[in-house]
Amino acid sequence: MNNLLKRLLVVLVAALSLGLAAGPALAANAHIVKGPDVVVSGNSLVITASIAGSGNVPSANFSLTGDVTVFAQCYNKGGKNPAADNKEETNDVDQSGTFPVRNGRTNVSFTVAPLSTLDCPGGQQVVIESVSYNLVLAGEGISVPISG
Repeated sequence: MNNLLKRLLVVLVAALSLGLAAGPALAANAHIVKGPDVVVSGNSLVITASIAGSGNVPSANFSLTGDVTVFAQCYNKGGKNPAADNKEETNDVDQSGTFPVRNGRTNVSFTVAPLSTLDCPGGQQVVIESVSYNLVLAGEGISVPISG
């Protein structure tokens, strides 16, 4: 009986040791390693970030929510803008995406477009004068506010 109890104890300790050793390798602790970066590109707002600690998974889901306020004007080819052609708009943002994960790291990118729906007369183009935003990048256990 004493011998059986020792064997059972050895098996129990071995099983617990394997469980504790495997735990950290499987655990995910997502965190931002670069960004979020926000860039106005033409009539779009591009938000990017690099996230590590996603674990041993093929993909990760993230969302971008909030609002973006933009002030835009029409400019002609000579670089002048008629004062009457301007517009301030607030856009609600509610996007989601699935991004590939490699070695626990993923790069997310969201594009908010168009920023302005200003319709310029012929020969003129929309120019974004200013942008402000209150957004949240969330997913895989993280939630990062982005404002500017």
